[in-house]
Amino acid sequence: MDTVQWKKFVIERLPVIMISDDKQKPLISLVDQILALKKQNKDADTKNLEAQIDQLVYKLYDLKPEEIKIVENSSKK
Repeated sequence: MDTVQWKKFVIERLPVIMISDDKQKPLISLVDQILALKKQNKDADTKNLEAQIDQLVYKLYDLKPEEIKIVENSSKK
């Protein structure tokens, strides 16, 4: 298994968007739902909720369809 070594200067260049409490609420709600389901059953299927989080993040970063495709394809490796 390969490991990735992150360098501080690389991490510092990552674009992080600061969002208001109102914009955080839907994300927090989805995460809380996932945690509750996993607490009940560690094997619970939360893919739908995770996909909803992905869509909210894509919207926050204003990603275009071709950019979303790159992100989604890179996470399949």
